[in-house]
Amino acid sequence: MSFYRDVICFKHCGKSIFTHDIATTCPLCHTPLGSSLTSIPLMLPYPFVKACQYPCSVVLRPSDGDFLRFFVNQQNLHIGLTASDGSIFEYDLNGLKHTATKNNGNVVWNQCILIAQVSLPWYDKWDNLLQQFFESTQWKKEDYHEQSHNCYTFILSFLEKLEHDELSCFCLDKVSFSQNFIVPKTQNAAKYITIHRKLNSCNYWIDK
Repeated sequence: MSFYRDVICFKHCGKSIFTHDIATTCPLCHTPLGSSLTSIPLMLPYPFVKACQYPCSVVLRPSDGDFLRFFVNQQNLHIGLTASDGSIFEYDLNGLKHTATKNNGNVVWNQCILIAQVSLPWYDKWDNLLQQFFESTQWKKEDYHEQSHNCYTFILSFLEKLEHDELSCFCLDKVSFSQNFIVPKTQNAAKYITIHRKLNSCNYWIDK
């Protein structure tokens, strides 16, 4: 898993300035900070989670590598589901597979984006439906198609069957689901990734 450090943001000289460490002087005007700050320094929320720690959720990761080190725009993303015990259900060219929480295969889900999560009263229905899908013949590797029968097809079919008011109404097509759930989360993550990478090569970065 990629090493990361906390990212701090403060405002000075009319700019948003990002750094890993609490600054004592402004890197632009070199004025001592303190009372001259226009706002309290904030720590940016880390946008990634370990899938196994978020039961009954929709989670997203790059198809290859992780977000912080390897992700680039237009790269394929892979979407999956967690059960109430944190195990992973995902559909790819190998068919629908279930990876237990303690299995090393779950490491690839240690830096993913939490897209959606249902509340505790939905856990039983969620798990039962996952099992039904796992036993179905619809999600075999022979049926996989990169464009028309893929991981998104699996997620949308599952959420439609779940009949959860906040999720199922956006599952009629990939575009609607993406616009309402995926795009807002990935845009936030993309900005964090940009800042993280800028700070790998300098002590501060200014959002222009």
